[in-house]
This record gives sequence, C-alpha cells and structure tokens, in this order.
Amino acid sequence: MATNNEQAVTYAALILADDGVEITADKLLALTKTAGIEIEPIWANLFAKALEGRNVNDLLMNIGAGLYLFN
Repeated sequence: MATNNEQAVTYAALILADDGVEITADKLLALTKTAGIEIEPIWANLFAKALEGRNVNDLLMNIGAGLYLFN
C-alpha cells in the first residue's frame, strides 16, 4: 500500500507530465507544498530520478511499462 508521500509525489508527477513540464525533484516538492502537502524530499528525488528522460504519458499507455521503470 502506498504511503501519503508516495501518493502525493505520484499525483504531482502526473500533473507535471500532463502539462508537459519536466519532472524534477524541485518541481515535485514545489507542487506538493503548494497543495499543502509536505513530503519527504527523498520521495521527490527518487521519483524524479526514476522518471528522468522517460515519457510518463507513454508509460501510462503501456500496461507493462511500469515493470521496466527501474531497469
């Protein structure tokens, strides 16, 4: 089960991707802070690194893509 930190940073990443904005740790932290949710910076760093150079929209459209996210 996902923690609140994981859920918040996931939604923030989806919002950034939907707007065509590069996903960085700083932007994830700023977006969650603006939403009134304080997350641990490690989550923003992990998600930003995992999604670096990837097209999140393509990952969402490919059911099996999540399996290859950390390869």
